[in-house]
Amino acid sequence: MTDINLPPAFPFPYHERRLAPEFADRRKSCPFGTVRLQSGHDAVLLVRNADVAAALADTRLSHNMTAPGSPRFVEGPSYLDDPTMFANMEGAEHRRIRRIIASAFTPQSIANWHPMIEQVATELAEALDHGGNRADVMSDFCIPLPVTIIRRLIGVPESDAPQFRAWSNAFVSGAKMTLEQRIQQMTEFTGYVAELIAYKRAHPGTDLIDKLISTRDGDDRLSEPELVTLVTSTIAGGNETTSNSLGRHLLTLLDDDGALWKQLVADQDLIPAAVDELLRTTKLGAFFPMRLATEDVDLPSGRILEGQAVVVAVASGLRDETVYPDPETVKLDRPQVPTLAFGRGPHTCLGINLALAELRIGLRVLVERFPSLRLDCDADELRYTEGGLLSSLVSLPLAW
Repeated sequence: MTDINLPPAFPFPYHERRLAPEFADRRKSCPFGTVRLQSGHDAVLLVRNADVAAALADTRLSHNMTAPGSPRFVEGPSYLDDPTMFANMEGAEHRRIRRIIASAFTPQSIANWHPMIEQVATELAEALDHGGNRADVMSDFCIPLPVTIIRRLIGVPESDAPQFRAWSNAFVSGAKMTLEQRIQQMTEFTGYVAELIAYKRAHPGTDLIDKLISTRDGDDRLSEPELVTLVTSTIAGGNETTSNSLGRHLLTLLDDDGALWKQLVADQDLIPAAVDELLRTTKLGAFFPMRLATEDVDLPSGRILEGQAVVVAVASGLRDETVYPDPETVKLDRPQVPTLAFGRGPHTCLGINLALAELRIGLRVLVERFPSLRLDCDADELRYTEGGLLSSLVSLPLAW
């Protein structure tokens, strides 16, 4: 028998392509209510754009939940237990590591990579075209594009790249697997990175991993666990979220007889705005950032008390009617609003410039090469990886 006095269960019922209607209901009637997570912990659920933006930027709402007993979405081991994980760090330690790696991801640094990104995207598109007039664009374009880029940035041998998909899925909980499978994949992944670091230390070069090793051996030291975790998370984060986004963006553009795709073909100048709009409307799974209040924090809709957990529903904030009129409709020419898709404040995603470059260039190459691109199946037949946090398309059959 359900206790009507308990907070509503969270997450709400999940659908791969739609946000649960409960979010819109709560934006109107309960923007600052408590929910009960699968772990049994309670948390305040933030659903409005103003609250989401303020919470993401406020350093008093901490990422660090590594202490025993800290709130969790679900029970069991997770990356939240690892104090060496960059995403779990705060203050001076976070600034130290961010400073070490940030130079590789500045707008100018990534601009220097644009010709290489275009070359890789063009070669992949040419291979698609030479293979006939239909292909699984997920496996033949969306996945290898970011994998190849991050492999070259880090300095990973090409022969090792095929293993990254399974490892990255385990790292970001991007595919359905047992706890034992996830532990095995993560053990293999971290073991590989540790061996790669050892090899690179004995055979130094000029790649990002060499710079990180040099820094670790210099005055501003990275510990060995920090170095392994940082390289592992850079590889996983640098390919899984981008390939997931690109596949889902293509599905959105090509659905409903491809009206949005035809709009892009007719006006390629819309591509930067289109990517922003697709990032706003296309969710990547069931991931909702959590924070822990280190002191009382006043947000636009209410006060978070010290020690209270917060769930930041970014996807709901990106559909706030007060900021985005007709929010459920994808409008490729929508007036630009600063996005929350990559976070805010000190923890803004370091890879934002790289991800935007890959999405924009990859989309442009496909638009130019395949103006008649279309879905080669019913969208309802498509399968997803069903990970705990991220869920990407297993395949995306397209024709032209």
